[in-house]
Parts: sequence; structure tokens; C-alpha cells
Amino acid sequence: MRKYIEQSIELNSIWQTSCQYPDVTTNNEGISFLVYQQSVNNNDSIVFQTVKEGALSPKKVISSKDSLSYRPSIHCFNDEIIISWSEYRDNQWHLMYSIGKDNQFRNPITVSSGEALFYPYVGDNGKQVYILYTMMGPHYSDIYLFTLNTTSEPVKVNDSKKCYRPTGIADSHGNLFVAYDVFNGSSYDIMVKASIDDKWTQEVKINISGNRCAQPVLAISHDTVVLGWYENGIYSYFSYQVVDIILRDGEIKTSNYQVLVQNRNWYNNVAITHNSNGFVVFSYTIGKYNVLARVRNLEGEWSDAALLSYNDGQCGVRPKVSLDPFNNLHYVWQFAKKNGHQKRNAVIVYNKVPLDDLAKQCDNEIETRIDNFVQPIDIVKQSLILDEEDKKNWLKKNNLDGTLLLFGDIHGQSNMSDGMGEIDQYYHAAKYEVKMDFCALTDHDCYPDEATKSEWEFNRTHRNLFNEEHDFSALLAFEWTSNEYKHDFGHKNVYYPSFKGSLFTSIEEKGMNPDRLYTNIKKEGGLCISHHPAANWAVVSAATDWDYHDEEVERLVEMFSRHADYEKTSAISKYTKNIGKFERHCAQDALERGYHLGFTAGSDSHQMEHGVEGGIVAVYTKEHTSEQIWTSLYNRATYATTGSRILLNFMIDNNSMGSIINGSKEIALSISVLSPSVLKKAEIIKNGSVIKTYPLDGKELDITLTVQNDKGEDYYYLRVEQEDEQCAWSSPIWVK
Repeated sequence: MRKYIEQSIELNSIWQTSCQYPDVTTNNEGISFLVYQQSVNNNDSIVFQTVKEGALSPKKVISSKDSLSYRPSIHCFNDEIIISWSEYRDNQWHLMYSIGKDNQFRNPITVSSGEALFYPYVGDNGKQVYILYTMMGPHYSDIYLFTLNTTSEPVKVNDSKKCYRPTGIADSHGNLFVAYDVFNGSSYDIMVKASIDDKWTQEVKINISGNRCAQPVLAISHDTVVLGWYENGIYSYFSYQVVDIILRDGEIKTSNYQVLVQNRNWYNNVAITHNSNGFVVFSYTIGKYNVLARVRNLEGEWSDAALLSYNDGQCGVRPKVSLDPFNNLHYVWQFAKKNGHQKRNAVIVYNKVPLDDLAKQCDNEIETRIDNFVQPIDIVKQSLILDEEDKKNWLKKNNLDGTLLLFGDIHGQSNMSDGMGEIDQYYHAAKYEVKMDFCALTDHDCYPDEATKSEWEFNRTHRNLFNEEHDFSALLAFEWTSNEYKHDFGHKNVYYPSFKGSLFTSIEEKGMNPDRLYTNIKKEGGLCISHHPAANWAVVSAATDWDYHDEEVERLVEMFSRHADYEKTSAISKYTKNIGKFERHCAQDALERGYHLGFTAGSDSHQMEHGVEGGIVAVYTKEHTSEQIWTSLYNRATYATTGSRILLNFMIDNNSMGSIINGSKEIALSISVLSPSVLKKAEIIKNGSVIKTYPLDGKELDITLTVQNDKGEDYYYLRVEQEDEQCAWSSPIWVK
């Protein structure tokens, strides 16, 4: 494969533009037709190009002007090219398509408009072209089929309530198979339906595991439909699976179920293609670094893995593949530099390779590699939760009637950036699997490429759909990731109280350093939280540069995550990776500078383990709404835990956590703790030193003590530890 990799065609310059989400199709002459999303000057457009005999045609923009276009799909039928995409304009999403021939495209046509229209897939049934897409709203997500060149309205396909990412294929009899993934109330399944003589069968569940299944893809080999997808589960587990599907007496039947690949890693994409000769190629990513493929021969046997990408340690994601009648595989994928002071633009790479050569260049070793960063923490925590009645009584005892105490994880990624799993899976996992009260998705602003404005609107739309006031709240957020691009200022999560708020990346002028970021998010009502503040990645620093600070906007510090315990340099925890730390960068170091920072904790999960690995944050709030939760974060009315839902109240002279107060010569500290597990000890910390320790052997602590107040400003906080070494830290109170 090396010579074919060296013959790759890069469709854009990494120094001039950033391009994402490619797709490819071929015609009967072996000509390749390419489409992708291009971002220039905060505008995301859909670009078309042709590759014929190794020559690349000029770029042609086919999407609407002055709009944000997103994730195109392409298909060739009867010498015409059909491209569909999502487009954001006029504060709503539109499902669009355009038809072209000989490099000339008609004006875009709108299929449907609404709050959320995503994941278009274009195909044909031998007679007509169709577009499958997802229409979402609060509490539902439906699959629609739109047939071109007819007067028919789009038809709803699914029976289940929450369905995503459709794909389709037709057999030689014109029977149309449609597959999509479905949230079943606790996880995700793959469902298939078939249209036989314009009558739909019932949905049939295909997967046999209870893992989260997503991104189904369909191909056909001599009237046997081949379905592939990816799965992910706990402890960073993932797999790529395939199964054969046929119609028997009008019913969908399966056979030849296989797991092609399984390992622990992060990030998943899949693609599939076939040709009239009966060959099928299934392509997939391993981590976020390589694209591979397996070939299914005419006997139905799958080859070993063959490498399609550069295997250079950089990022290779989002492959698409197309087989021509001459058994040449045409493929595209998205290339970007790895993290650490690299150019953040993404490049679309095209290549062509004969199947015979592909089968000779197998490299199964790539599939077995394990990235230590993504491996799960060896120790599994107990996730005990006090019942609501105990919680209610404890709040009443602490004179907190009418106050809510809510738990959430506001730090995690999806495959929008460098995480595992889909954006809707992230929210569903937070609410239903881990039973968080609130969460935030903090995908990176520039890793593995710069986030686009259309991606930000995609993010905002999902936040709006999953934010259910008084039930489950979602904060609009992103992770500002300066060291991935140019400077070692550290990582900061930015949060907004409602659906309003802009993306300010560390690449653009308005977000290029912390001061600019603070200025601009302050204008839009945001706050930011530094996380893994002392992190030493060895290659580059992801530690916070505490020389930059703004009291108005930087209100909290994340002192615990899956990476390490960042209370102080010497702190370690069996519930973290205990990665290296830079001295003078931890939470106590920031407090010693005189910064008024409350405490939060999060997972920084990249494998859909938010609320499980790392920590969580507790907030005292007046209402269960995103705005009130944001206000509680801003007011530092928070405490951090390693994951245990400990109930904790810490006050000084009747002033709550996060307060800055004027104290007399003596101050009264009030402590109340109720733990779901046996407590080991409680410690009162003053100015970085333990001034009082209470050995414990029960689940409760209620105590008041008086201490002498020094001149100047002192900070106090409470740290409690369970017998299993899980901890909780109150936000400090500052006494002048």
C-alpha cells in the first residue's frame, strides 16, 4: 500500500482551508465524484470535484450562499450526480439537495425545514433516487424517506421513537432496505426495515449485544444485503460488526454474524461499498489515527485488515469508500495533524487502489495497538446514591428547604472532536445510564481539526433538544484547547447559561489567548473553568498558565478528573491515571495567588464514560434549569467529588461555599455530611494546610467549631474521604 499512499491526492491545502466530512461515489466508467464541507472565513460550504484518470477538476461550490452547510452525501445515478446536505440559515435547519451533470449543478432545492434535520443519505432503488434523513425534535427523532422527481411528500420510516443515522440499499428486485440506530431507553440498537412492493415490514433488531450501536452501513453482494456498524461499551471497549440480511417469505432474516475487530480505543467511523461483481469493502477507523479496510470476496469471506491512511501518527478519520466495476477501490478520508502546536486545518485525501493489491497489503497489527491515554482506570468505583427521601431530610436539617442539590458531569467529548460515540449518545448516557441531573458536552475547539460554525450550530441544536428544564439540564459548552494549536495556555471549558453564546476558538483572533477569550465570552454571558491545571503530557504542556486570570469570568477550577487529583502537586488517587504534574499549577497554587476559585470535578471522558470515570460536580440551586445551574456555578455554590454522591454542606458564620466575607476575630465553621458509604475522615483546610482532622466510622458528620481568624484574607474548605478512598471537596470560603 505504500506506493498507493504516496500517490494520494490532497484536495485542499492545510495552510489555506479546512475541509471535513468527505464522501465519494463512482460511475460505470470508473470516474470518481467527490464532495466535502469546506470552511473559509466562518462560512461552511459544500464543494464538489471530479477525479478522472488521476486529474482533479476545479472546485465547485454547490450549496447556498450565506449559510452554514454540513455533512454532505453523494450518489451517482444514470449519469447524474445527486448531493444532499444539511444547511443552517434563518435560525433553522434545512435538508437540501442538488442535481448535477457534466460539472453543472442546478440551484439547491429544499426537501424540508425545521429545528433539526441531519444525516442525509442518497441512494437509488434501480428506478428512482431517494434521500434518507433524520428529523429531530424534543423527545423524538424520526427517519424520513424522500423520493426525487415525484410529487410525494417525505415518508416516515421508523416505528421506534428515537432513531438516527439512516442508510439504505436496494436489491435486484427493487426491495429497499433501510437501517438506522435507535435509542432503546438505556442503550442503542441497530434496526432494519424493508419496503416490498411499497409496503414496509416491521422493524427488526439486528445487534445481539447490549452495547451502544451506531452508524449502520449497507452494501449488497448477489442479493445478500451486508450490514455493518460499530459498537462501544464500558471500559473503552469497541467493536466493528457485520451480518448478512435476506428476505424470506416477506420477513427479514439474518445470518453470518461476525465481529471483525474489537479492542479498547477511542473514536469510531465506518463506511461500506460494493460493486456489481459481488465484492464488498468495509472501512473503519482505529482510534483517531488510521483508516483500514477489509474486503469480502465472492465466497463471503472477509480479508485481513489493509491500511488506507498514512500511518504517520497523525489523525485519519471519517472515511468513505466506493468500488467501481473494474474492482478499483476509490476512497476519501480526513487528515489532520496530531495535537501539539500543529496547524489545525483538515485536509481531504483521495486515493484509488485495485482490490487485488489491497488484499496483498494487510496489517492486522494496527488493530491491536492500545493507546494508554484511553485505557480505563483499573479500579472500579462504587456508585452508590442516597434515596431522595434521605436527601430531602438532610437538606431540611441544614435549613435548605426549597434548595435543590443536583449532580452532573460537565466535561466530556464525542466524535464531534476526538471522543467515542455520537452526540445524542452522549446526552442519553448522561441522563439514562448514569442518571445525572445535568451535563455539558465540551468537544474541543480545534482537535483533531478546528471546529466549524456549522458544527457549533449542530452542537447548539442538540443542547436545545436535550435540555429539559426541571428534569435534565444541558449547558451549551466547548473546550478551548490552546496547546493543540500554538500556545501552552492550558485547556478551559466555556459554558453559557442558555442556548445563546458563540464559539471562540484558540485559532481565531477573538480567542487566541486567555485575555481575548475572557473578554469575548464575558460579552456573551459565559464563564470558563480551567481543567487538568497541572497536566504534563510530556510532549506539550496542557497545564493552566495561571498568569492569566479574570475574576469575573474564571470562577472555578476542575480539581479532579480521570487524569489526576489536582488539589495539590502531591495528591494522588487510585481513581485516576495519576499523570505527571507541573509544580505550582494545582488548585491550591491558584488559591495562593489570591484567586477566588470554587471547585468542580469532571470526567474528561472520551469514551462515553462521563459520570463514571473521573469526578462529578454538585451544585446548590434554586431551580432545575440550565440558567440556574449556570448561576450556581458562577456563584461557586458547588463542590467536587470523585464520583460518590456525597451530600456536603460547609458554611462559615452562616455564609455558604464560594462566599467572600468579612470575619470577626473568631469565626464559626459549620459542617454537615451525609455519605452513601462509610466515611473515613474529614479535614478542614486553611490556606493549604490541614488545621483539623476528624476520624470517622459512619456515614454522617454534623459539627460546628470556632477558629481564630488571621489578618488579611484566608481561605477555608472541607475535604471528606470515604473508606473506599472516594473524596469530596467543598468550594472554599474566603474570610477577610
